[in-house]
Amino acid sequence: MSKYSFLLETKAEEFFELLPGIRLKKYGGWLVAEAIEQEEISKLQSQATIRAVQLAKRIAIAKDIPLDQAFELLQGGGAITESELLSDFTEETLSMITGGTSVEAINARMVTAFMRSRGQGLIDEEWQDLADWDIDDTKALPRKAIGMVVEFITSEQEAETKEAMAKKSRTRNSLPSPKK
Repeated sequence: MSKYSFLLETKAEEFFELLPGIRLKKYGGWLVAEAIEQEEISKLQSQATIRAVQLAKRIAIAKDIPLDQAFELLQGGGAITESELLSDFTEETLSMITGGTSVEAINARMVTAFMRSRGQGLIDEEWQDLADWDIDDTKALPRKAIGMVVEFITSEQEAETKEAMAKKSRTRNSLPSPKK
């Protein structure tokens, strides 16, 4: 949390209650730190996709099969058994599997980012920012709570999108109409 965050607050704060002792500030959009985390996750996902495409191409060439069939093999289907695939491409397949980012891991990273930037906990009868929240804290949350935060994240993103669309519409409506 920025030491100047009080300067950015323009209206009464609203909160989303996650659990009786944990809440998240509502801003009607994402903070820059949250967007940066999303960009990092997207970058990792893109890199994993590129590695999968490269591996599928090598499999397609080595097994003399179409590329889409090679992708099926990587997903556990197709005519060649997984053991044959693994024996020929052991290191690459293991690297792809261990380097991949699961939905659970992505959600945990986003939840952690949101808890750090806007989470508050009721500690000693006082609401305190959770700026030091880390991934281990997120991992201790029940899945239901993770789902609730993910829904909150989505609602904040949607609110930001709606506001941007409304602003665009207002701008378009305030422009002078073209002269004929």
